[in-house]
Amino acid sequence: MNWIEVSIYTTTDGIEIINGALLKIGINDAVIEDASVFEDFLHNDTLNWDYYDEELAKLKDCESCIKVYLADNSQGREKLKEVHKFIDNLKNEKSDIDLGRLELKTKVLNDEDWANNWKQYFKPFIVADKIIIKPSWEKLTEPAEDKTVLEIDPGMSFGTGQHHTTRLCIEQIIKYMKSGMEVLDMGCGSGILSIASVLLGANKVTGVDIDENAARIAMENAALNNIYEDRFTVYCGDVTENKELQDAVGYNKYDMIAVNIIAQIIMGMSFTFPKFLKKGGLVIASGIIKKYVDDVVDNFEALGFEILEINNSEEWVSITARYNR
Repeated sequence: MNWIEVSIYTTTDGIEIINGALLKIGINDAVIEDASVFEDFLHNDTLNWDYYDEELAKLKDCESCIKVYLADNSQGREKLKEVHKFIDNLKNEKSDIDLGRLELKTKVLNDEDWANNWKQYFKPFIVADKIIIKPSWEKLTEPAEDKTVLEIDPGMSFGTGQHHTTRLCIEQIIKYMKSGMEVLDMGCGSGILSIASVLLGANKVTGVDIDENAARIAMENAALNNIYEDRFTVYCGDVTENKELQDAVGYNKYDMIAVNIIAQIIMGMSFTFPKFLKKGGLVIASGIIKKYVDDVVDNFEALGFEILEINNSEEWVSITARYNR
């Protein structure tokens, strides 16, 4: 499969505005190139360093840019139309903020070429001294011993488990998982949280994602771990708006919901959590940056959740909550 690399050229001030617009149309992953990244690094007095990579140094003179990657299929091309539309609207709006030239460029990438660029950096690693996350093309150099091995090939769905948000989520799944649980993975991406749940003892996991490519990759990754449809089902669609999809997912049946997205989307879909959970069921939510923690806590408590834990790794936070109503 090919992929469309979409580059949007703007300013530092325009980055947040454009990223917010991308989130609203369901594009959650973006690569940001901005001179302020280099400046923040250069003047960060908490870092002790005497060398930095030449690629990072190039950022000091770069034009601010947001890059996103869309599948080169009908769904991806529809998303691309939406991106063109909101960029055109931004150009026509009068604003006191300098948004730069707002030029949009696209380039088609071959999946294999793209993948080979980052595979060299993805090596096996351990989460919470319990799970070894291993790319499918790597071999373990040491015996797994008492650890569970999770194989994954994330493709363009990302989700290798290396990011702080995914680690935080997996650590909480490890802590709260009980044999025989039923789990709902909302925004399942590469399927890493779903697969981890099954390997840790869940009887059945249901994954949901708005990206049809993510749904396919999640099933493929499950098969790498000998997990099939009898234990893992994936649906593609917007579970917050699609009543038929909600019916298919099922009501008041889940012991745990895992959701690793961003705070605004978590809060936007949170009204569905009580529909799907059993009384006493858990939500493990990650992808939250520190400044939004209080907002998410207030949102959860208003829905009848008791906050059990708040954990953080650098600027990222996970919240574990129990539904008591």
